[in-house]
Amino acid sequence: MPGPRSAIASTLGCLTLVATLGCARYVVRVDTDPTGAEVTLDGNTSREQRWSVSGGDEPATLLARWPDGKQVAAQVYIDRDSKITLRRDGEPGQVVGARVVGMAPSPPPAPTPPDPGAAPPDPQLGGPLPPPTTVTPGPGDPMAKARKLYDEGQKAYELTDFDVAIAKFRAAYELIRSSNDPAAPEVLGAVIFNLAVVYERSYEVTPDPERLRRARVMYRQYDEQMASLQPGWAKSSEHADVLARIRALEARLGPQK
Repeated sequence: MPGPRSAIASTLGCLTLVATLGCARYVVRVDTDPTGAEVTLDGNTSREQRWSVSGGDEPATLLARWPDGKQVAAQVYIDRDSKITLRRDGEPGQVVGARVVGMAPSPPPAPTPPDPGAAPPDPQLGGPLPPPTTVTPGPGDPMAKARKLYDEGQKAYELTDFDVAIAKFRAAYELIRSSNDPAAPEVLGAVIFNLAVVYERSYEVTPDPERLRRARVMYRQYDEQMASLQPGWAKSSEHADVLARIRALEARLGPQK
């Protein structure tokens, strides 16, 4: 069974692990030119316009919609941690870690008739929100330290020293929790998921049921984390995959859980 590979993307200021059980997860960040557009990925919105997605053979659908109704849609294959810029004019923008197979302006939705009984709009309100503030981690930032710990954990994993790998990944987990980086919640989810995978894989070397119990706990924590970040998580294939993993662990653990 192949082990996880390092997929640290310095341009995104975050780290992502690749799982051992056939489900690679990547952090996707989308910017718009000009700013101020609402972006969805496969119909799901996300804070800071960042998503944690599973790699695969199917393209993802990105849609950017500006306040005046102008829209641009794109079909992209996600190969690794990605940074994608959607331009209002439909021309190719910056694309890192993904392959765009189609991008074009979409017709704006039909305008909604005004409500005769509604109050007139306040000219002091409305308009696009300012773009979110980004934080670039420096040498002392927790996220930067987490990267170093992840590298050490990755090397330990490749040597099948799972206990050391778990210790390093858990230390990275604690640092990410204290980071102010806007990507921290998404990255934390990826680390939780992969901790679950390492706990489960370590059972092959040290068949202690406690390792399977911890894997189950981490999968559940990951599911809760993603549900708080992605509005459509409960209906996603990723959610179904996590539930299947939890059920498989419960079957292996038997009645004494």
